[in-house]
Amino acid sequence: MRAFLCSLALLLCSLCHAEANRWGITDPELVREYIAPETSLGEPAVDWRPVLGPIAEEIVAPAKTPLEAAMLLNRHLWKRVGVIYSTRRDRPNQDPLHSMRIGLASCSGLSILLADACRAVGIPARLVGCQWRTKPGNHTWVEVWSEGAWFPLGAFEDCPPDRLWFLDDAAQATSDDPRYAIYATRATLNAQGTRFWGWGVPADDVTARYLRPAVRGPAEGFVRVYVAAERQGVRVAEPFTCRGQQLTTPGPLQDLNDYTALDLPEGAEFTLDFGSARFTHRATANAIFVEKLP
Repeated sequence: MRAFLCSLALLLCSLCHAEANRWGITDPELVREYIAPETSLGEPAVDWRPVLGPIAEEIVAPAKTPLEAAMLLNRHLWKRVGVIYSTRRDRPNQDPLHSMRIGLASCSGLSILLADACRAVGIPARLVGCQWRTKPGNHTWVEVWSEGAWFPLGAFEDCPPDRLWFLDDAAQATSDDPRYAIYATRATLNAQGTRFWGWGVPADDVTARYLRPAVRGPAEGFVRVYVAAERQGVRVAEPFTCRGQQLTTPGPLQDLNDYTALDLPEGAEFTLDFGSARFTHRATANAIFVEKLP
């Protein structure tokens, strides 16, 4: 039995190498750490490649680069497999077949599904995430290797890597406190023995890659506040104005940690005008306002 399992593992590795060559990816470490693995966040190991492989192959057929292929998957995969974002999922780190059975997954489950779909067509992919340092909650996303670099993608978010909603929050991370560092999963421990905070799986600390001056935070004398809206307990994408800005709150299928961000003078009074209702608050750093609409 053990010999059979070893042979099967070698066969899978060979298939991974063959598929990876489509993109010119032959680095053994990339294949071992980010294409061959069956799991990312300690989810149950299931045989997802025969299920996801044919679907992913069809979707990525027009792609010329791994990033282009991954973005096509992120645009079309969800309808094909019948999965939407929801915090009513069974567990955060669901295996992809479980998510497909129940049709629901939160950011971690969605990221696992997208990463596995990428791996099924030979694209190196890993899960990345952190605990937010300046507001409650956490987030998990995906990075894919393309043409010599890692690119972030938000699972279930049809958005280019440089326009993701969480980049401002990620820029507040710090390696000084392991709770608030940004980690990228890998299959085996690195030389430092780094593990993903809260998950305990092997990881690299990639915080420095997200600390870009352009998104470090509000200007001096200003603070950032966060806004969302609900109607009958359900998040709604609702237009509103604040100090002349025309904005929209995140809808029900957007991540629960995704808010409309406003940079306002510290301590200033401001009004959120939704047309059917108005709400007045005072700006304090990292305050979160979830307005209840009629």
